[in-house]
Amino acid sequence: MSMRGKDGLFGVEKAHTPRLLVYIDGSCPLCTRAGHLILRLDLLGLCQVTSYRKDSGFEGFGLTSQALDREIHVVWQAGEKHEVARGFDALVLLAKFLPPLWPFLPALALLKLTGLGPKVYRWLAENRTLIPDIRCKGGACTPKDTRFPLE
Repeated sequence: MSMRGKDGLFGVEKAHTPRLLVYIDGSCPLCTRAGHLILRLDLLGLCQVTSYRKDSGFEGFGLTSQALDREIHVVWQAGEKHEVARGFDALVLLAKFLPPLWPFLPALALLKLTGLGPKVYRWLAENRTLIPDIRCKGGACTPKDTRFPLE
């Protein structure tokens, strides 16, 4: 089970509306905060964020837990078709569907073009902190009143 995003500004979902399934690492406080931010910025209600550690649905898209452990993955579904974006490319794809991030698209394109964006993303992904038990202390984990990551 996963946490679904809002219904969007208009509360209308059409069959051809693209959906973004975002797989994050629920044992990573940075990743969990990013998941919450994605849902807050999802004004169109297109995103569903889930921890791959608790939702094995990723296997249906040909993804592995080893790949998901290295970087964020976004499955972009439009009808029966789907595409997978990974790492920095996943962040760029999300920015295209999250209206508050639209002003940052030129900068993201430049970071991608220069190769700096993927390098910075890779460094952050390789140096992130993992917490094996999400019932941690000191405010490092998800607050009790939220339903993300999945419990």
